[in-house]
Formats: sequence, structure tokens, C-alpha cells
Amino acid sequence: MIKDSLINAEKYYDLSEGIKKALCYIKEQNLSALADGKYLIDGEKFYININTYTTRDSADWELHKKYIDIQYIISGEEKIGMCRRKLCSDKVPYVPERDIEFLDGAGGDYITMETGDFMIIFPDEIHKPGVKCNTNTTMKKAVIKLAIDY
Repeated sequence: MIKDSLINAEKYYDLSEGIKKALCYIKEQNLSALADGKYLIDGEKFYININTYTTRDSADWELHKKYIDIQYIISGEEKIGMCRRKLCSDKVPYVPERDIEFLDGAGGDYITMETGDFMIIFPDEIHKPGVKCNTNTTMKKAVIKLAIDY
């Protein structure tokens, strides 16, 4: 997991060409003007989901196996939890068509994400997005999905 501000995106360009393309895309696009929905950039290998929602008290832990998530806060603030596998147990088995597995877990660390922040979440990293900071807040977030072989 990597968390930073978009101002520092260039530091991470050498991780992979896909991550570089995704971070450049975030920097170059007016994401706040996009309506909620799924936008294919390079088919199913590189796409973006735009979501507007209200943060919540808690959420399920989740992980992905086929995609890297780059979660970018367009507006609002939330906490994203990160948890070690040994602190979690299976809740809903992995669903390959949706590339998601839900887990139960206790503990973990929470990272505050604010407008302009991004987090790169690699496959098998257990995370819990959308958790409120102090009060429930309306969020607009972009989640870029990069296939691991992109």
C-alpha cells in the first residue's frame, strides 16, 4: 500500500508503466466533472469507477487478486483501513467475476484520506474503504482498476 498526495505522483512512476499511466490520467482529467459510473480507458485492463457516496461507521474488509486499486479522493475525507491477513477470516469467498473477497477482521490501521490524496492498493492487500473520519461525509472518489499484467 502506498498513500500520498497527487502532487507527489511522479515519485511512483517507476513502479510500473500502468501505475504511471493511471496517475497521469488522474492528473490530466477533470474527474470532478464525471458522473458516477464505469469508464473504460483500455478495456477491462485499465478502467475507472467514479462513485459518490456517504461514508459509514464501518464496512467489510476486502481484497482483490486480479487488479491494483488506485483510490483517489476527488472531494471529501474518509478513512481506509488496512489489515494483515492473520487478523482476518473468510466471510464471503473470492468471486472471480467481480475480483473481490470479503473478510471479517479485528484490528487493522486506519489512514485518513483527504481531497487530492491517492492510495495504491496491491492485490491481496486487505482494505476497508469508505469509513467516516469524525462525521459521515459525502465523498466523490475515483477508483482506478489496473490489471496486474497491464
